[in-house]
Amino acid sequence: MTKTVHFSTTNTLYSPLPWTPSPGASTSSLPPSPSAATFPTQPESPPTKDAATKDVQEEPLLVSDGAFAPPAPIVYSVWPSDVEYAAFASPRPTSLAVPLPSPIHIHSLLSFTPHAPPNLIFDLAHPLAVLTPRITPAFLSPATLPPTPTLTLTSPHLSHAMQITPPHPTTPFVSVLDVLASLHTQLHTGIRRAEYDVLPAERRGAVDTAYFKRVAGLALVGVDEPGRKTEAERGVKWVDFLEGRTRFMGLSGPLVGSTHNVWSLNMV
Repeated sequence: MTKTVHFSTTNTLYSPLPWTPSPGASTSSLPPSPSAATFPTQPESPPTKDAATKDVQEEPLLVSDGAFAPPAPIVYSVWPSDVEYAAFASPRPTSLAVPLPSPIHIHSLLSFTPHAPPNLIFDLAHPLAVLTPRITPAFLSPATLPPTPTLTLTSPHLSHAMQITPPHPTTPFVSVLDVLASLHTQLHTGIRRAEYDVLPAERRGAVDTAYFKRVAGLALVGVDEPGRKTEAERGVKWVDFLEGRTRFMGLSGPLVGSTHNVWSLNMV
């Protein structure tokens, strides 16, 4: 039987796992792990002007897939420690958002370490629920020091940058968990057919292969056949544009010369 890739008629997103920790944040207060076969989604957004003109708008220039060897960032270890962090009245104390001297530092869970294994095992091809059992209070730490309200992530395999912001407007900084959840959500957005058609034939083949591999690989994390079929029907997603590079290796940066908090996403 001939395999055919699919494209979703709507951009259905994975929503970050709903979770509001209790004041005494600890691993015992974390939510139970949802079934890996559950695919939480958020309601479809109403049609926008951009969606109505998607077939006539100018397509963005795709970044070429060249050599990519970014420098390792300056990292900070988990701060404060898990024990100290659990003692805070709030899991995200606003007192941490204080001015600190440059340069900016990235949390060790998010850091890119080219000569050592990553500090976090996270496969972006899998449902976000797979990560839930491994979440600790350290994931609520600021993603950077000094804490910042936004980060921008770039990849040589994607035509657009990804903006990371806290899920709640009252939160003054981006946490480690915010980065991972938002990254997963954005990469699991369905693409438009026009975004696929502009790819060179060779790269379309690589994206197709990544799509089939991702759907089949869900069996390894407990997703049953109906669940895999549902995922296949959701079509090609931006994560497939990584061409099989779905393991998170960390962030490098901030990029030299950038006027914003811009970091490079490393995947393998």
